[in-house]
Amino acid sequence: MRARGFFLLRLLAGLALTVLLTLAAAPVRGQDDGARVYQLAPVGTQSITTFLVNKRGNETPEPGSIEPGSKIDTDILVFRYARTFDVAGRPVTPFVIVPTGKVRASGAPQSSGFGDMQIGGTVGLIGAPALSPEAFAAFKPGFGLGVFGRVYFPTGAYSHDKPVNLGANRLAYQAGLPMVYAHGRSYRDPELTSLEVLPSLTFYEHNDDPFGAERSAKAPLFTVEAHLTHNFSPRVWASADLLYRQGGETRIDDGPEDGGTHGWTAGGSLALPFVANINLIFTYQHVIERRDDGPDGWFFRTALVAPF
Repeated sequence: MRARGFFLLRLLAGLALTVLLTLAAAPVRGQDDGARVYQLAPVGTQSITTFLVNKRGNETPEPGSIEPGSKIDTDILVFRYARTFDVAGRPVTPFVIVPTGKVRASGAPQSSGFGDMQIGGTVGLIGAPALSPEAFAAFKPGFGLGVFGRVYFPTGAYSHDKPVNLGANRLAYQAGLPMVYAHGRSYRDPELTSLEVLPSLTFYEHNDDPFGAERSAKAPLFTVEAHLTHNFSPRVWASADLLYRQGGETRIDDGPEDGGTHGWTAGGSLALPFVANINLIFTYQHVIERRDDGPDGWFFRTALVAPF
């Protein structure tokens, strides 16, 4: 059974890689959420996560937006609260995200303050029942599928006099299908191995007060993130991370669309115990493939995860 489990894990990894390579060959039309963010949790679980994100390159804080030729420094502190409920036998995990920080593009003034607040949630559909803490400890994982949604609200610092802002000045809606194949005796197995794949689409409303124009329209952005993780002890794990993005073409007034976002980002994460049951997760990712006018640069994220 163990050999069969590893065979299925390799098969799913191969299928995920095939999907990603196929998308990369398609015609051209933000950083990822991270490994194990949407992993199944017992009913009643609450968590507060604090992220410190340092990003360097040509990407703005708005997902899927770039400024070719610019050097943009982004430093953001993000707070995320989530809780899992039992709704008709399904685990439902709403969350709220509040960012704050600063961003500055070369040759432009700094934008600082609160970023765009986000509200969203996940619902388990297949292989992801609502479980008490006792049932969760005995639950044998396998393939799981859920549905994910998020709304970005235009609450962030914004000025039409600045070419790059912390806020986007428009609503955005993201929907996705988080999938996982986990191999282990339970989700608390100290040798658990899992593959997570999250394809998603983000839709944007218009920005009616953009820099130097009357209106900015943005096409949908398609992303796929994948994480292959392995436990080395109950609280120490590492992951290989891959992110693909395509779309998000922007049209200013009645002008032509820009080239949008197209590129691959790769890196890794390491989770370590901190104090009590709090974990530290370090993530580094770098753009490894892009068009000449595509996204460029890197980001480093430090996450402090406190479940209770």
